Amino acid sequence: MRKTLILSSILVVIFGIVLNFPEFLMGSPASIKNLIVTLIYIIVWTLIFKINSTSKNDKVMKFYAMFWILTLLSAIITGYVYITNAIVDWAIPFAIVFLTQWYGITFFTESFLVSSVIIMIASLIMIIMTFLSIKKLNE
Repeated sequence: MRKTLILSSILVVIFGIVLNFPEFLMGSPASIKNLIVTLIYIIVWTLIFKINSTSKNDKVMKFYAMFWILTLLSAIITGYVYITNAIVDWAIPFAIVFLTQWYGITFFTESFLVSSVIIMIASLIMIIMTFLSIKKLNE
């Protein structure tokens, strides 16, 4: 079960990258396709989280916590770059891996800053839920 959950999370990340990367790379307006990919990404992560939280596997939950922390940091860096015009080329691979799946959010907003804030909030929610689940599992 643990391997299936981790594999599912990796596959949904790859799925999101493959389908959203062309528009993400070019900065094109998000399409309905990008929005659907983002919604599927959110739904699958919610299901993965729900299944894992009932399976009582804190190692997988710790993996998820690290994933969402990296997603949060990537969104923070993206917001910082947007505000300051800083050049952080080293962060590009992190943005690709952790933010491409979220590109559909820009369907509703044309500001990368607003998109980054939405991703930060979603990441914080997932981090809090993950740590609460880990705490509950260890009680």
